[in-house]
Amino acid sequence: MKVKDPAMLRRWRRQENLSQKQLGFLVNRSQTTIHLLETGRMAKLSEELAIALAVRLKQPWDELFELEDSEKLSRRGRGRKRAAPAPGRSAVAAAERTGAPSVRDGSRS
Repeated sequence: MKVKDPAMLRRWRRQENLSQKQLGFLVNRSQTTIHLLETGRMAKLSEELAIALAVRLKQPWDELFELEDSEKLSRRGRGRKRAAPAPGRSAVAAAERTGAPSVRDGSRS
């Protein structure tokens, strides 16, 4: 993940009346990390940090950060796992339950 606009990150922090040190404390990082993010010198950050900053700055994370191309591709590949289809009633089982003739027993109507 990367910061969309480092200056915007600084503006949002100042709007919340937080120093770099205070924001760093709130997101369990150093003042230096916040400074590097706000100056654009920290190229990448974790999703965990991006979400923590967005929460503390009261902004949607996608306003402040964007996924890098490699992250977008890996997220598509990770998609939701499909659940196994629920066991359906086969024609044979339905026929046995209703007493209808079934292909299995060789009877025909």
